[in-house]
Amino acid sequence: MSDPYGQSARFYNPAVEPWLRSVKKKIVQECLRLNLSPVLDVGCGTGTLAGMLRKEGIQTIGLDPSPGMIRVSRGISRDSFALVRGRGEGLPFSSGSFHGVIFSMVFHENPPSQRREMLEDALRVLDPRGTLFILDYHRPSTASGRAAEAIEYLVERIVGGEHFRNYRRFMQEGALAAFLAHLPGERIHWEPVFYGSMALARISRERGA
Repeated sequence: MSDPYGQSARFYNPAVEPWLRSVKKKIVQECLRLNLSPVLDVGCGTGTLAGMLRKEGIQTIGLDPSPGMIRVSRGISRDSFALVRGRGEGLPFSSGSFHGVIFSMVFHENPPSQRREMLEDALRVLDPRGTLFILDYHRPSTASGRAAEAIEYLVERIVGGEHFRNYRRFMQEGALAAFLAHLPGERIHWEPVFYGSMALARISRERGA
C-alpha cells in the first residue's frame, strides 16, 4: 500500500504533538481510572500515546498503515509496546480482545464508508464491558472555537489531497457528533477540547458499562 505519510512522519511530533499532548494525557488517565488493559491504539502514528499508556503499565498495541509512522514509532518506543502495520477496518484481532480501543484524529481523514467499517470493527474487538475513545473534529459553537476551527482548516488544507477532501466532507456532514449520532446517547460521554473545535468521546460498549 502507498504511504502518504512517508515523508512527513519525521516532522509529525515536533509539529503536532505539542497540541495533542494534554488530550492524550486525559485518555491515559481515563484508561487508568477504568482499569483498561489491554488497549489498542488505532492509527497510532508516531506512537506517543501508546508509549504513554505503556509507561503506566497498560498493555498496549499500536496499529498504523504507514511504514514511515511505524519506523518513527519503533525508534521512540524501544520495544516498549507492540506495533502492527494495518488499517482500522479489518482489524487482525479476535472479537472482544481489548478492554480499550482508541482513535486519535483518525476518522476525519477517511471516506465515509471506511469510517463506518472502522467503527464497527472497533466495537467488534472491544470487550463487552470495554470503552472506546475517539478524539476528532467537532463543530464549535463559540467564537473562540470557530477561530480554532479556522486554524485547523488551514492545517488540513496544507496537507491537501484525499486527506483534505475527506476532512471537508467529515465537517460538512456534521463532524464527530453526526458520525456517532446512530449510537445510543447514554453510552457516550463528551468532553470538548480546543475551545470546542474538537471533542473526546468516551463510548461504553454496552448500556450501563
